[in-house]
Amino acid sequence: MDKDRRRSSLNPLKRVIGRSARSVRSAGVRGVALTFMLILIAVVVIIVSAGWFFVDRNESYRVGYPSPRTYLAQSSARFVDSAATKDLRDQAAAQIARVRVRDGQATRIVRQRIDDLKKSENLDFAPIALVKLVGGFPESERAGILAVAADIAEKNFDRSVSRAEQTAAIWESLGRVNMGQAEKNVVFQVLDAMLIPTLVEDEEMADRLRDDVSQRIPSVVREIRLGGVLVQEGQIVTPGIAEILRSQGYPDAAIPWKQLCFILIVTLAWSFWLIWLCSGQDIKLTDQEWIYVALLLAISWSSQRWLAIWDIDSLSLLALAGWLFLTLHPSFAFHVTLGGGMIGYLLAFPGMTSTIAVGGVAAGVASGAGMLYFRDSSSRIMIWRSIFGLGFCLTLASLLIRWGFGLALSWKQFAVYMLVCAFWSSLVVAFLPLWEATFGILSPLRLLEMSHPSQPLLKRLQLEAPGTYHHTVTVSILAEAVADRLGMNGLLVKTGAYYHDIGKLKRPHYFVENQPFGDNIHDRLAPRESAKIILAHVTDGLELADEYKLPGPIKRFISEHHGKTCLTYFYKKALALDKEADGDGDVSKEDFCYPGPAPASPETALIMLADSVEAAMKGLNRTHTGKPELEKIVGDVVDSKILGGQFVDVDFTLRDIAAIKTAFVEVLMSMYHSREIKPLPPDEARVVEPNAV
Repeated sequence: MDKDRRRSSLNPLKRVIGRSARSVRSAGVRGVALTFMLILIAVVVIIVSAGWFFVDRNESYRVGYPSPRTYLAQSSARFVDSAATKDLRDQAAAQIARVRVRDGQATRIVRQRIDDLKKSENLDFAPIALVKLVGGFPESERAGILAVAADIAEKNFDRSVSRAEQTAAIWESLGRVNMGQAEKNVVFQVLDAMLIPTLVEDEEMADRLRDDVSQRIPSVVREIRLGGVLVQEGQIVTPGIAEILRSQGYPDAAIPWKQLCFILIVTLAWSFWLIWLCSGQDIKLTDQEWIYVALLLAISWSSQRWLAIWDIDSLSLLALAGWLFLTLHPSFAFHVTLGGGMIGYLLAFPGMTSTIAVGGVAAGVASGAGMLYFRDSSSRIMIWRSIFGLGFCLTLASLLIRWGFGLALSWKQFAVYMLVCAFWSSLVVAFLPLWEATFGILSPLRLLEMSHPSQPLLKRLQLEAPGTYHHTVTVSILAEAVADRLGMNGLLVKTGAYYHDIGKLKRPHYFVENQPFGDNIHDRLAPRESAKIILAHVTDGLELADEYKLPGPIKRFISEHHGKTCLTYFYKKALALDKEADGDGDVSKEDFCYPGPAPASPETALIMLADSVEAAMKGLNRTHTGKPELEKIVGDVVDSKILGGQFVDVDFTLRDIAAIKTAFVEVLMSMYHSREIKPLPPDEARVVEPNAV
């Protein structure tokens, strides 16, 4: 029963692990994703190793050696000075040299002898010769000798652990007695015969007593104030001082194996999470984009680590957030900024709990605020302002956390933060073209440049295929408006719409929008030849894209905007002609279908729909259309694409489809409308000024 219960409780966990493993495999962990993880591991190893070799090894403290510099407290704290506490407790324990305990049997024997001597002058314990010697003294002298012996025995019988110690004690007492030496000798012989050592040394008892006395000494508690001197330059670093320095986050000169292993584990887990995230949220990154992310992380972590040598928080995650949010999917940029920023602080300030806490808050602010600051970045100055504004938020958050932890605050520190923000803002804007050219990524600036009519391909489209250019402009207006309403990347959709039909530049007159009215060249061509020419505009467009070095995301609009749809008109025409000619029916539908692939992103799917909707509207040959008719046109187009299996790779829900249909209808109603002017009745006829309507 218990085994079954445990097995059933583990099943959900196994399913989660299994899904995660499948997701990672589907994300290509054996390929570029694995390379991404290995690059991050290598970066961490290099940063930690280089930091130790070039800095920590030479400038950090070692126990038993002079301090290389003066160390100041990073935060206020109270701590137990273990070294001072140990010294005090050792001193207290040292006061107990040994512990003596009574031998009960020996004590009783000696006590009885003393009592007998006092009461009856009994000398049974003494040798016969000594008894005769004492008995030979006159009565008064004998009584005096025995009285002195009894008195000395009373004072010394319980103080010795050995015969030697007892002998010394007897002679010391005899030295204070006023009698002759002969009588003293007799007293000594009596005492020597009567007394035996009654004490023994108990080392185990001594140890317990030392421990008890040591524990009674309270711990030495010291207080460190912010900015206080922990150790002066040149002062010998004791184990106690080293412990204080470590508690304040200062690394020693030893190789930081523990730090390295911890950060490697965190980095591996985090990179695995990023790969799983991309698979789970259908975020597709190219090989170049994975390498691009790894490079940005390496730049951010390295700058953070090296500026930390001078105790400067470089705010390098400001640049990381700027580059990521401007060029990649916002959700992915959020997670990379959050995790990458925290790892950067772990690398830069190992052991400094308060500073790492500041870094955690800064990473959270950068990733969260980045989702808001970079939504509208249509110019370089707007990007600079957005990054500087984000940096100002990071500065306020960092100073607030520092104040909460009791760290030092000053106007100079605030000024340094502002200078750092201005530096990173300028660097982000300056390096964007380099990243765009090197990794083929798209920033808002590049999209704006590509969508400008002065671009070479767009100028050619205007001159050589004006009808196609007008079509692309209409599609871009329609698709961008819908994308903005649905929260998509409207600028990317607009730019993709401008370039989706550039393949028509090779044979512009074969497409109806570029043909003179009433002259359709396809009326004079075989259906198969017409289909071949029309289908070729996708491959022709990709060739032109390579020639003009268009980025990969724009190429996807060219290759996916028709998906795997078919030219039904020419296919049916070919079937009809084949039937009329009594052919063998060798008409393959595949010859009349686009090669694909089907749309793989919501943006390319939206262009497919906008392209088809615009074509359907143009087929009406009128500008005024009612809402019911628009709803039917849009519904038919969307449903045909869904039934044709064009959206199998796009994560559209039923709610998304409904929102797309509604948005298309609303935009079309504003685009295709006319003013209906009713004639005035005869009795209300009046003159209307030309500019009155």
